[in-house]
Amino acid sequence: MRSISTREKILIVIIGAIIAWLLRRYVLRVGHFSNFGRKCGGENTSVGKRREKVRLVPRKVDVFVQKAQEQGAAATEMADVVRLFPRRFELLGHVVVVKLNPGVTQEEFVCYAKAFAESFSPRVVDVVLLDTEGITGELRLPKLVTLWKKEATLITMPRESLKYALKQFKEPSYILSEDLKQFEAYADSPTFTTHVENGIRYSFDVCKVMFCSGNGTERMHFATIEARDEVVVDMFAGIGYFTLPLAVFGFVKVIHALEKNATSAGFLKYNALQNRVGHLIRTHCGDNREVASELCGQCDRVLMGYIPSCTAFLPRAVSFLKQSSHGDPVGTIHYHFLSDKKTAEETAKQHIRSELGEHVTSLMHIVALRTVKSYAPKIFHHVADIRFEAS
Repeated sequence: MRSISTREKILIVIIGAIIAWLLRRYVLRVGHFSNFGRKCGGENTSVGKRREKVRLVPRKVDVFVQKAQEQGAAATEMADVVRLFPRRFELLGHVVVVKLNPGVTQEEFVCYAKAFAESFSPRVVDVVLLDTEGITGELRLPKLVTLWKKEATLITMPRESLKYALKQFKEPSYILSEDLKQFEAYADSPTFTTHVENGIRYSFDVCKVMFCSGNGTERMHFATIEARDEVVVDMFAGIGYFTLPLAVFGFVKVIHALEKNATSAGFLKYNALQNRVGHLIRTHCGDNREVASELCGQCDRVLMGYIPSCTAFLPRAVSFLKQSSHGDPVGTIHYHFLSDKKTAEETAKQHIRSELGEHVTSLMHIVALRTVKSYAPKIFHHVADIRFEAS
């Protein structure tokens, strides 16, 4: 019989370790092996003993009910308390934004907002906000109401975030001394938070700008793009949703981040600083059709991350791209748009054709098409990676 080589032994050990890790994760999540313990002799089997030892982390709703009882809710009210537990919420650093369940009023829930914050333990939640109208207007501004917050002296996360960010400053950088002074004012707001995603730190005031968790897969995608030595322009940069992962992981030469909302532009500079890419991100505050015209014909890649529609901005996006000797655009555009799933690619082509004409359309190829999230019934948020090549 052939002896097992050292390499094969190592491989067997690795596979065994992976299986053990997956098995442990399953047990910790489920708490038991279905009915396996009973089938093998009841609760006295080793699996039964394991079941006794392993306990799930308490569900948030159970902790919510417990905290509500501690705050004086009567046992007869428990069914109503469970009804109040929000099924939709967004946890952003030390701030949680909730949407009330159908039939639940603000007056009913506000008494239990503190209990809801404590249901995230051991995670610390200092502020509970109510989303009243969603994201509105051209600048995508949130409409939120504060339901509960700790005393200002007990909310330490904004100051800790500022302390960390300022430590990252070094020259050369597009971050200026006056920007640093503005950053210090951010820490005075209890709703200034830091949300960490895929190793990227996003800091912003939850009451002033939006953060869409549903776009997480697309932000993750930009962490995988290699744009080595490219000049990039982000036409709707916001606080750096797509700019930051591309700057941190993409080996870019520079990203010109265009943002109309001055508040978001300030947070973008802060985020560039704390993610140590202040030397790679240059922020331009203003309408992208009016600012940074000096970039026309200079860029390799253009980001168009705005919905519900940025179709009218396609001519400006193409103008940023480098040109061939014949004056044709050369480069990549990441175009966000809404469509049903079946006609997404054709919809993107139609948008290009209607805004740029047949000649430019003949130069482009959709090299990738991604569905980001559901936007409305049967309508989805898509991204088309459009490559323009010289004829």
